[in-house]
Amino acid sequence: MTSPSFAFVPRNISKGRKQQGTCAHVPSSESSHSLKPTPAIERKSAYPGPSGSDKGKQKVSEPPAKPVYNEKDISILVVLAFSDYALWLDSDLRRKTEESLQGEEQDAGFLPLSYLMRRAFGRENLGQDYMPTEANVVKAIRAYAGDALEVRMLVSAPSASGWYPSWKPERGSVGGYEVRRKDWTTLLDNATREFTRGQWDDRTIYMENIPAQYHTIPGIIRFAQGLLSHSSCLVPIQNVTLPPHHLDKAEDRPKCKGFALVTLSNAELCQMFLESWSWTQSFQPESDDFDLAEGNLETKEASKFGFRTLPKARWDKLNEEYLAYRQKLISELADANEPPDISPDSDVRDVVDDVLEDTPAPPRNVTTMYSPYPFGCLVFARNLHLETNKTTLRALFCTAFESSLVDPAGIDYVDFNKGMDSCYLRLASPEHGRVLVDRFSSHPVVQSHGLDDIGKTPEASQKAIATEIIEGKKEEVYWEKVPEKVRRQAVEKAVKALNGKQSSSVHTAHEHSEENRPRKKRNRG
Repeated sequence: MTSPSFAFVPRNISKGRKQQGTCAHVPSSESSHSLKPTPAIERKSAYPGPSGSDKGKQKVSEPPAKPVYNEKDISILVVLAFSDYALWLDSDLRRKTEESLQGEEQDAGFLPLSYLMRRAFGRENLGQDYMPTEANVVKAIRAYAGDALEVRMLVSAPSASGWYPSWKPERGSVGGYEVRRKDWTTLLDNATREFTRGQWDDRTIYMENIPAQYHTIPGIIRFAQGLLSHSSCLVPIQNVTLPPHHLDKAEDRPKCKGFALVTLSNAELCQMFLESWSWTQSFQPESDDFDLAEGNLETKEASKFGFRTLPKARWDKLNEEYLAYRQKLISELADANEPPDISPDSDVRDVVDDVLEDTPAPPRNVTTMYSPYPFGCLVFARNLHLETNKTTLRALFCTAFESSLVDPAGIDYVDFNKGMDSCYLRLASPEHGRVLVDRFSSHPVVQSHGLDDIGKTPEASQKAIATEIIEGKKEEVYWEKVPEKVRRQAVEKAVKALNGKQSSSVHTAHEHSEENRPRKKRNRG
């Protein structure tokens, strides 16, 4: 009797449907032959649910990343990316803006919002999880920057062919929002388009002792705008530069350390800051109608932190003086560390030699039970075979003790990582270290292969295994990384070896004296 053939019916998996259990109903042969199974790869959902074996083990989805900037800061960064200074500095932004101004009046001056967002948040080095969405940016612009920018939503996304080549993946990032400046009709006649670097520097001031709560680019702009009360300028701050540290790399993002270079829209605003927050005097308002806010939070914080300003030209000069003084100190320190070049007379040299001969050598560190680690028991070896291992190295270095009087089991531990050509040897006593180093210095060898535990004479092009006793600061740093229990055991073993050597020498001398003593004749009665 032949068993009935059951056709395989693939389980239907979709995004919104829960996985069902195995159906007990068996379709008829006619209906089963009419069904055409679909390949599993085509029926996989874009968001597959957890399998039965993973039930109860799936991780809880992490909450969305917390935004870095609020809506006020987002609007400040977008306005800053479309400022007169940005148009002067960024040639690509300037060219695309000029091209858009050649269109019809209802489309003139508009740029894709996503294009401007990359310039607004590009230098902030924000990850994709922290980037605000276009909807959030539009909301921020309409709430806080409606006087400076105009934003509109398109029914269809704007064509990307004019902005990106067809092979660039950024084409898909162009959204359905466009933005332009409210003063787009006068952009081509703006005098800042013909500015030079020196003219922008004349409108730049150095701010120091910025309050701690404003240590971001949007925070510095909010702080500066808060100090200006009745300024008629729509965008008073054109750019903010954070001076980098001299050790920063080119790709590092500069961090605000309480000072910044701020470029303003006109020279009058610079003069207001320089007069009211001068470099040497405290804040003293000159008149009631002065254009700096005198009772707001920013003014109080500036007074509390000792906020002061300086023209950029003066700051550049002070910076050059500081760098020259710093280099002078470094040179003096380097010269002070060099040994003096003294050439004594022959008579003085003879006296010094005689004194040195009579002076005993300073005692080396002797390991006691109170020592933090065993002194002189660490040896560094290099030029090892790259395919060797700890067992082979232990056998290789133990050959140094075969023809000596020290204990042949003098290697406590071989500190070696596979694939390296060097290692550290922890020895039982300083005497083992001296014997090992002397042996490999007088009889140079190399490993012919990874398992060579004897060694051979090196050829002319080969580097022999080199060993050296590690002492001083390097020895201290190494033993600090060793666990305390292991260090204590090493100290105890070194002290035991040292005491054993002393007792053995005393015992040998005692035996020698006993042998030299004449023996008494035994009376035989």
